[in-house]
Amino acid sequence: MKRFLKVVLILTMVLSLVACNKSGNDEENKYANLKIAMVSDTVGTDQFILQAKNKLEEMAKEYGFTATIIECANTDDWSQKSRNACEQGYNLLVGVGWTGAAPLSELANEFPNIEFGIIDTVAENDRIMSINFNTTDGCYVMGAMVATAFPNDTKFGYIGNFKQQSNFEYKYGFMEGVKSVNPNATFVSAYADTYGDTAAVYNKAVEVAAALGDEGHFIMGSVANAANAGIYQYALERAAEGKNIYTSGLSVDSTTKDNPYIITGLTKNTAIPMETIVKDFLEDGKVTGGKTTLGVVENAFCVVGVNFDANYRNTEIMTDEVIAAGKKANEDLANGTIKLPYVMEDDYKE
Repeated sequence: MKRFLKVVLILTMVLSLVACNKSGNDEENKYANLKIAMVSDTVGTDQFILQAKNKLEEMAKEYGFTATIIECANTDDWSQKSRNACEQGYNLLVGVGWTGAAPLSELANEFPNIEFGIIDTVAENDRIMSINFNTTDGCYVMGAMVATAFPNDTKFGYIGNFKQQSNFEYKYGFMEGVKSVNPNATFVSAYADTYGDTAAVYNKAVEVAAALGDEGHFIMGSVANAANAGIYQYALERAAEGKNIYTSGLSVDSTTKDNPYIITGLTKNTAIPMETIVKDFLEDGKVTGGKTTLGVVENAFCVVGVNFDANYRNTEIMTDEVIAAGKKANEDLANGTIKLPYVMEDDYKE
């Protein structure tokens, strides 16, 4: 009997110690009761969204807060699901993508006790911490590389989605980068008026290539990750005819040995702005409202082959000299030797 009581006493002491330790951990973890939601389009395999998702989940494990991923199929989803999260008592909502700017701006007025962040655009509401990307600087770096890769070309192509300021910044940076190497270069630009119509982008590639003639061999694509495939397909067909045309990827590293005509590209690392917003919030339960811009210098808007090695490197075109030119342009931006102004379309003429 005494032995039984002794065992019970030992078990009771162990359980008490476990309970005390658990309570202590809860008390020490000041983030345990916080709920943070990421709101985005459907995640799928899109690295643009996955990077932010993975970073939020990683931080949730590190800091002990609750993280939820809210996927939206359309603009109505963005509005309703974001509102639901506010009503359910989430402390911070972070939108990934330009679609979230309007609904989160509205909710920020209605829910003053909830904090908001947005990635890849700038919200009108000053309460929201908006982090966008300095696409101009990254495109400058890529332009310097491309001009070095094609020293005998006098014309360079560009295809964007819509004729709007965001595309103009891509084009402007690219043009300035090319002209830093080849001051006399000229440019052929086109807009596909779509984010997703691959056939429309293909047709624009045909038009731009015809305008380049024998004077140019590169078309920059900044339509969208998937729609740029129209340019990729056209490049393969041109190669089969012995008339090579080269291009770039967008949002993810699209270089591949299956299509050596995609020689570089631009990517957005959404993990960095996600970490920036969440850490800012965890510091005192508030976010710093207003715009923050991250770029190639911060490794947030990256150039394939400069900020990281390409999945596949076409060494015939992307020589060591070409890569070095890109890295030099990046260094010049980082140390302030080169400063590109923010220019509106009406202020700049091709």
